[in-house]
Amino acid sequence: MIEISAQLKNGIPYPLPMDADKLRNYKDNQVVRMRISGVQKPGSVIQMNLYWACCNEVARNMEHKQWDTKNKVDFQLRVEAHLVDPDLIVVKPDGSVHHSYLSIAFKNLPHIMRCKYFDQAFEIMGSVLKCTPEKLIEMAQSHMGEKD
Repeated sequence: MIEISAQLKNGIPYPLPMDADKLRNYKDNQVVRMRISGVQKPGSVIQMNLYWACCNEVARNMEHKQWDTKNKVDFQLRVEAHLVDPDLIVVKPDGSVHHSYLSIAFKNLPHIMRCKYFDQAFEIMGSVLKCTPEKLIEMAQSHMGEKD
């Protein structure tokens, strides 16, 4: 069983970009069982979509191997912002510390924490592309809806 987040448009659920790949495990016309709940405000979904569009914009404009896909950008942002799970910090016998990073999924990160993270992430992405967060958002919005 998998869990995805989707947005309703005209009564039809469309998966959020971060979860669209999970549906590829199922065949066309295959009947799937869904359990749904609506806990997010539409603004939260818009914010999440903008975040992923900005991650994609950074990946599109980077040649660095660690920043060349939207998922890699997302991971690098969580590392840079030090979005660690305080319950999953491992200290090895040699003294090295390893962190597990929090997911930004709706169910894992409270809204206020996610908003603070997004503000920080947009700043980081802007600095990576050497532009303002506003310019980054403008560039990402111009490509929203295109295939990744």
